[in-house]
Amino acid sequence: MAAMKFVMMIEALPGKYAELVKLLKHCRMPKGVSIIDSLAIFGKPDVVIIFEAENEERAAEFAIQFGDCGDVKTLLAQPMEKMKWTR
Repeated sequence: MAAMKFVMMIEALPGKYAELVKLLKHCRMPKGVSIIDSLAIFGKPDVVIIFEAENEERAAEFAIQFGDCGDVKTLLAQPMEKMKWTR
């Protein structure tokens, strides 16, 4: 099965920005997860991470580590060609 792509958006909790940055630099990478790109954003959210995971469970395992210092939203992303309304 091909890896699934996810977009994770993190907004630092009040007083936790430095902790979030430190965690982003030294995050735990579960087996089957790889980061495609990570971006700092001017505005909200503070960070966007695009990553691949072999399944939703691995994606959740990766994302949950940021919950103590940020409001985390993780979305499944698919190529436009796979969307029925683009055919």
